[in-house]
Amino acid sequence: MRLVTPLTLLLIFLALSPALAQKTVEHYPSGEKKYQGRMADGKKIGTHTYWYENGQKKKQEKYNENGVLVRLREWNENGELTKDEKPEELMAKMRVEQFAKMNWIELQEGVSFYKIKGNNSPKTSSDLTNYIVHYAIYLEDGTEIESSLYSNTPIPVNLEKHNMIDGFVIGLKHFNEGDNGFIKIPHRLAYGSEGTKNIPAYSTLVFQVIVMKAE
Repeated sequence: MRLVTPLTLLLIFLALSPALAQKTVEHYPSGEKKYQGRMADGKKIGTHTYWYENGQKKKQEKYNENGVLVRLREWNENGELTKDEKPEELMAKMRVEQFAKMNWIELQEGVSFYKIKGNNSPKTSSDLTNYIVHYAIYLEDGTEIESSLYSNTPIPVNLEKHNMIDGFVIGLKHFNEGDNGFIKIPHRLAYGSEGTKNIPAYSTLVFQVIVMKAE
């Protein structure tokens, strides 16, 4: 699903129109419903429900519009609830802890980066301009805003076209092919005092970047 999101609006990584969600329904040989859910652009969205062959609900997954699993519930064959979790809330807490432990490398104008794979030294110069990257965007509280990983669709980035937020350009210049890391961007070099539909005003952003190709 190509939603009008912060990345497609201001970074303009992709210029694709919204895709329609596709509903899938599966049945047991007996005719009883087995599964029902919707996919959009390779990602699960909305509610996905699984049933036992006796018609009893087995599992229910709820995804947000970005394909993030926000709630998971499971039942046994007697209809008793055995699991009720909110995975994204747990992941957000883990991300905050992870961000706090990173030895961020300071760059110009408050941008910083940290690599879990690659050289954690700032570049003095670089002739790389064209990148193919996987990305994810997080708020400082660990909330995931968007990710290319759910659809397994890396995106092309050209640093010379000046159509991306400034902080992302500053950070990505210090990444090479094969690097995997994070770029932290202050609000003034991201979406500023206005924010976007999914990003509150004055938000510091953390991008995770996996560089598939750089030349």
